[in-house]
Amino acid sequence: MRNNALDLEKNLREEVDAYGLVDNIESCLQCGKCTGACPVARVSPSFNPRQIIRDILMGQKERWLDSEEIWRCFWCAGCYSLCPVGIHFPLLIMQVRYRALENCHGMRYAAIFKRFALRALKDGLTFAPGSPKGRERIMGLRGRLGLSPWPGISDKAREEYRALFDLTGTTSDLEGIPDNNEALVLKYLGGKITGA
Repeated sequence: MRNNALDLEKNLREEVDAYGLVDNIESCLQCGKCTGACPVARVSPSFNPRQIIRDILMGQKERWLDSEEIWRCFWCAGCYSLCPVGIHFPLLIMQVRYRALENCHGMRYAAIFKRFALRALKDGLTFAPGSPKGRERIMGLRGRLGLSPWPGISDKAREEYRALFDLTGTTSDLEGIPDNNEALVLKYLGGKITGA
């Protein structure tokens, strides 16, 4: 299905790269080295970095905005290291995800981050297993090493951690993220653009 010219957004590249981190996206040769080197594309044929780049350049926001594929990249930067023109795709995909979240797409991924961040805020630790079994395992390992069963976090440290969350706006941002488990849609099936 062809896209209607009215569906295309002018200046989408500038909107996506609002932070100016990937100023050379127009240099993309569509050579496919990014996709060929991508471990995600190997196991998930619908993930195709060059198609996402093409859609941004062509102003096809709706194609990737609610797609599952934009959440599959895990920023290994293999694509960037092989790109003959040095397009930093991981930084681009980060900004694509921000645009999706701003448009209320991908909330199920933000909800995962929300749970992690709220647990970190509560515990005063950036990593703490959520399950009692995971905590017991860590406590056992620490005990065998002669350490206290759980890292001691003072009330003052917890207050400072909470203050950082509040000052940076993280607390209010987290509160604004809905708990959403809505499934997203595969839009780049088999590496080929499908109709929207």
